[in-house]
Amino acid sequence: MFGEKFVLLQQEGFLTQSSLSQGLTNLRKANMGDKEKGLFYSAFFQLSIGIERLMKLTILLEYMLENKLEVMTDKQLKHQYGHKIKDLYSSIKSIAVRHDLPVDGFYHDGIEWSMIHFIHEFALTARYYNLSKLSGGSNTNDPLSEWWDIIYDIYLDEVAETKRNKISKKCYSICDANGSNSFTYHHDFHGNIMTEFEFLLYPKIIEASSPHATWFIIKILKPIFNVMRELQFKVQELEHDLGEDRSVIPCLHEFFPFLCSTRNMALRRKSWG
Repeated sequence: MFGEKFVLLQQEGFLTQSSLSQGLTNLRKANMGDKEKGLFYSAFFQLSIGIERLMKLTILLEYMLENKLEVMTDKQLKHQYGHKIKDLYSSIKSIAVRHDLPVDGFYHDGIEWSMIHFIHEFALTARYYNLSKLSGGSNTNDPLSEWWDIIYDIYLDEVAETKRNKISKKCYSICDANGSNSFTYHHDFHGNIMTEFEFLLYPKIIEASSPHATWFIIKILKPIFNVMRELQFKVQELEHDLGEDRSVIPCLHEFFPFLCSTRNMALRRKSWG
């Protein structure tokens, strides 16, 4: 029989695993079409939840390590950190330093940091953007617009120039064959009316960039996962030292094998379930 702490941590592991894997899958599949656009929101919700909970699990493990397997109170965990992804991320890095773990995988600039900032803003306010904008109270930017800017940076930095040229050439050739490049009834993520060329090109940009976007998310998660895994091992050693007759925590790292993916694996993978 396992105790209540074990069962609750196990359930949290399942929840976090599901949130991250579904978020990565939806991010990989999302695009500008009517059937795919909603997947962006699903991805942002699931990733913001999964990343937050993975970091809170890590913070909880350190607390258990330092307090003889006692857990933080709800007030400590919820009100001290809330949904502030950047604060949690900084806390995980500080934990790594305190336990002499590598910190070179943590980011403070580049596309990775732009993603962390984006998820931070989405978790706090941007997830309410549509309804807030309707009611005249929005104080944040459209998350789809913000994400497009990140995706386009990835497209320029990560997608080979030869592939980019091939995509543009194909879209131009379709316009030439139709003898038209007029405006459409469709809007891009910044709210601008798209030309026929843009209507063809922009989904191709997202399709080419999305595998790299999922890899960037994996890169962000890897150092968090590594800290969590090392703390888990230390807490399990503490269980033994205190003479616990049954496990207090499950092997949490086993919930997240996909976070061990290499770049090539991540770029090829479409489903993360």
